[in-house]
Amino acid sequence: MRHGIGSTKLGVLLATAGTACALIAPGAASAGLLSTGSASDCDVPTSKAFAAWGDTANYRIVPGGSFESGAAWTLSGGAKVVAGNEPFNVVPGTHSLSLTNGATAVSPKTCFTFGDWHMRFLVRNTGNTAGKLKVDVLVPTLVGLVSVLDGGYVQADGSWDPSPNVSALLTNVGGLLGLTKAVSFRLRATGTGASFQVDDVFLDPFRCR
Repeated sequence: MRHGIGSTKLGVLLATAGTACALIAPGAASAGLLSTGSASDCDVPTSKAFAAWGDTANYRIVPGGSFESGAAWTLSGGAKVVAGNEPFNVVPGTHSLSLTNGATAVSPKTCFTFGDWHMRFLVRNTGNTAGKLKVDVLVPTLVGLVSVLDGGYVQADGSWDPSPNVSALLTNVGGLLGLTKAVSFRLRATGTGASFQVDDVFLDPFRCR
C-alpha cells in the first residue's frame, strides 16, 4: 500500500521519552478537562490496535471513532457514515466514514494529556489516486477559541490499511504547561475526484512504564 504524509511537521522534540516521563505529574491522565466532559474520558481502555502491522503501541479509540454510533462526529460537505467495516475488525462493526472531495469530518473533543503522541486510523482510497486526506488537530484555548495545527496529508491506495502515524507532538507543548486538555481531529478529502473510506480512529496515549 502507498501511504504518504507531508506538510509542516508537528514534531518538536521536547525531551527524550525518559525525560518526558519525569515531567508528567502523577494523576495527569485524570486531570480536569477544558470543555470536554468528565475526567473519566481520559481513562478509557487501551489496546494494541495495530499490532498486526508491527505497531505494538497502546491506543484508545477516539470518541465515535468506529463510526458505529451514528452522528458522533460533525459531518459536512457530503461526509457520511456508510455501510461497510474495515476487513480486519480492529473494532468489530458494520460501518465506516465516507469522504469525497471537500467533505469534512470533525471528531468530538477527546481528553488529551502530555504524552499522547499520535493518532492513527484505517483508510482506503475509493476515488482518484491523486486525492489526499488532510488531517488537522484542533486545540481549544483557555478563552474558547480553537487553534488549528497541521497534521499533514495522507495518501492511500484501494486497499484497507493503517494510515501513517499523525504526530500530535506540538500539541504537547500546551499539555506540558497544563493548557491543552482536549483536542479534536479534522479529516477532509481534497482533490478532484478524491474519495476515501476511514474507520477506527485511535489516539496513542503514551504512558510511562
